[in-house]
Amino acid sequence: MMAVYTVRVQAMLTEEQHNTLVECAHRAQKPVGVLVREAVQRVYLQQIDQQRRQEALNRMLTLNAPVGDWEEMEDEIIQAAIND
Repeated sequence: MMAVYTVRVQAMLTEEQHNTLVECAHRAQKPVGVLVREAVQRVYLQQIDQQRRQEALNRMLTLNAPVGDWEEMEDEIIQAAIND
């Protein structure tokens, strides 16, 4: 599924930063906006996503839910699928 970009963000750069970013974009054959989105994703959003996943895992581990061995669980899954 292709992302739909609907929110515009403005950032002020020095002329040197802008020129360097334009050079990077030219070398990567991508628009400057794509480079900025990729950087935001890699530096900030990916880290937040990883933290959320870790927090979810931690919550799941505190459930102390009963878990059988794999063969037992597989049999239960198969039986449930057959009985549906």
